[in-house]
Amino acid sequence: MARRLALTICVLALALSPSIGQTASLSPSIIEIASSRAEVAESSFTIFNTGASEQVYFLDLLAFEPSGEDGTPLFTPEETSQSEFLSWIVFPAREVLVPAVSKVEVPFRVVVPDDVAAGSYYGAITVSTSPTDVVASNGATIEAKTAILVFLTIEGETVEKLELLDFSLERDDASHPFGLFSYRIQNQGNVHLTPVGEIRLRGMFGQTIRLLDANEGEGRVLPSSTRTFTIFYQPVSGGWLQRAGDQLRNLAFGPITAELSMTYGTDGIIQASWPLWAIPYELINLLILIVVVIGSAFVLAFLRKRKG
Repeated sequence: MARRLALTICVLALALSPSIGQTASLSPSIIEIASSRAEVAESSFTIFNTGASEQVYFLDLLAFEPSGEDGTPLFTPEETSQSEFLSWIVFPAREVLVPAVSKVEVPFRVVVPDDVAAGSYYGAITVSTSPTDVVASNGATIEAKTAILVFLTIEGETVEKLELLDFSLERDDASHPFGLFSYRIQNQGNVHLTPVGEIRLRGMFGQTIRLLDANEGEGRVLPSSTRTFTIFYQPVSGGWLQRAGDQLRNLAFGPITAELSMTYGTDGIIQASWPLWAIPYELINLLILIVVVIGSAFVLAFLRKRKG
């Protein structure tokens, strides 16, 4: 039952679009904190009440862990390796009254012990319009519960290491280099990391055909987890004539290389490439059409000249 509750909270309460019902929202959706051992870190978040009447909101804490490789957090009321972190978070009060059409900033502290290991710790602050005991016992109210992810990095003997497991492109159209790019990254260190970079499509003459953001959603990779990132490169809008023009304009045919280049942490670098071929069917058809038109014009001109 507890596991089912965790899954329900994960699916219904958090899509990183923090809203409680239709009358409130939270900001920010993710909080990053850095601290040293034996320090007290302070932070805050804001509850916006867009309803026509005042509302009391109830604060609570939940542990979460990575679920699969798509970055979706799995919330669980059960004990996990991150449960200790929740005991470090302190609120002035667990109930917050927000007037109608107003907002309230909610402060909190993270009291870091002096005997914990350096690295990343994470958990979630949950906000609900019902007390925790009611939410836990009544599944119908779980939809009203949402969360803010809190990431704490304790400075010290941290290890920043991301390993690229694979990089590939899935495509259905051999005439263009567009399709679904995907790459998998494994965090072999002890701190969460956000890789930043690009996928550059480079043509046979070294020219840049397209430049794609490799992590537009700023997805994090948690320690001891693997995450898959996907980037969809959409085809040029319009018909075959527009496609042919794009192929000619960018010389997007023949051997093309997709180059993945990313950085992370202090000085981490990830690089990889994927070779592919693009056969410009639209451009070939356009050139054939032009040759036919020009050839037909010459033939007609020649026939008129002979008749004359």
